[in-house]
Amino acid sequence: MPATLKCSNCGGDLLFTPALQLWKCEWCDKEHTEQDLAGFPKGEQAGDPGVAAGRREETEQGVTVTYKCSYCGAEVTTTEETSQTFCVFCQRPVTILSQVSGAFKPDFLLPFRLVKENAIQQFKGFLKGKRFVPNSFSADKNIDKLTGVYIPFWLFDGTVHFNMAGEGDIVTHSRQGDYKITRTDTYRVVRGGQIRVSSVPVDASSKTPNNVMDSIEPFDFNDLKPFNTPYLSGFVAERFDETREQCFPRAERRMAGSADNMINASLSRYNSVRRQRDDKSTSGVMSRYALLPVWLLHSFFQEKDYIFAMNGQTGKMLGNLPIDKGKVFRFGLVVFLASGVGCALIGLLLRLLEVI
Repeated sequence: MPATLKCSNCGGDLLFTPALQLWKCEWCDKEHTEQDLAGFPKGEQAGDPGVAAGRREETEQGVTVTYKCSYCGAEVTTTEETSQTFCVFCQRPVTILSQVSGAFKPDFLLPFRLVKENAIQQFKGFLKGKRFVPNSFSADKNIDKLTGVYIPFWLFDGTVHFNMAGEGDIVTHSRQGDYKITRTDTYRVVRGGQIRVSSVPVDASSKTPNNVMDSIEPFDFNDLKPFNTPYLSGFVAERFDETREQCFPRAERRMAGSADNMINASLSRYNSVRRQRDDKSTSGVMSRYALLPVWLLHSFFQEKDYIFAMNGQTGKMLGNLPIDKGKVFRFGLVVFLASGVGCALIGLLLRLLEVI
């Protein structure tokens, strides 16, 4: 069921404002706190009847669901994983409540802190000096498509048990007269124990590349809020399409990596270590479902999809950028001609020197 969040003063739309961490009416500018919204219905908001169900359709690109906008009556078509979207005609935000309830209801949400204007400026700074990026990609009308999206994640907690044994070398150098002496002392190295790892994030959406989501970490989970639909207002949100069980192997590898980091830190005095035994296992694993804030820009150039992502909390970013082959060719041609002219001038100078 789609729903929108309404102002208690004028009935206008309320949008979450990251800079204020408040909800602001787009019509009368009245600000609302989370406590102000506590009495609002969780389902149908004031003045918004919504619809009971959407029209589901299978296409070559996947399954889509079509709803009717409760404001203008236009059809809102989205994927079946979308929880929050916008009407393309009246631009009103619409929350698909069925996608954030029941088994799909998140436990927590990390609110946006970076506003769109700042995200755009940082993205433009990211593009500076990248002369081969296509003009269409760096144009303002394309950058304006940067969208705040709540990406679904599983957050895993667990205990990692480790047992490592091997040999470690300490190499020292000294000098005796004209001789440089290298000494290698070998020691038996044993490390064993357990560590508790909390809030290991694993991207639960097949639409967003795991390596991109990993690269914009870390998130500060001290700001996690119990899930509340008003935080979605003004943003797009997705629900998970990869289950906890599907994501657990990645989480387990990341947990083991945390144990490795601790082991390696304790071995820093050795110049080299040869591991003869390295066992790790996990226990007491629990998971929570959370939505995390990401600014995303998808662009399609020369039949390839490019994605730019920015942490909506910290501003850390990563993106793969398209290359305009025409720009590369023109730049190469200019360099070639410039080097040709330079060679000709050097040749002329040498001939003049021979005459003198």
